[in-house]
Amino acid sequence: MITFTADGKVEGDHVNVCAGGQEFQIGLMGGEYPTPEEVLLASSLSCLMLTVVYIAREKGVAVEDIEGCIQGDMDPKGFQGDPSIPPGVLEVRYNLTVRSKDPRIKEILEESEKRCPMRDTLARSVKVVVKWDIES
Repeated sequence: MITFTADGKVEGDHVNVCAGGQEFQIGLMGGEYPTPEEVLLASSLSCLMLTVVYIAREKGVAVEDIEGCIQGDMDPKGFQGDPSIPPGVLEVRYNLTVRSKDPRIKEILEESEKRCPMRDTLARSVKVVVKWDIES
């Protein structure tokens, strides 16, 4: 079992986050920082791309380049309190271009979709536990 951790603190209209020894800011929609949804999508895109790299190295398949884009749709009415609409991202679409001369690349891509931790996390239900400590 591996446990990943991120810590954060609200600073006005954004959160200063520390993860993996790096600090970055995540902000409200319409602000100057990436939103939590954009960070989720960036993590998901990079995870799938890095999974391709990992599995290709594992199997000795040369990959020249990988580029990609990811999009996620959210209906803001859900976040604004409409009980008939989920408040989160409703659909995620990956679009990737992989350059490789090795004919086994298709197998690598299929296996990458199955083994990518973030794609898997998005595609299934995950147990979530929230603990609030209230100080007065």
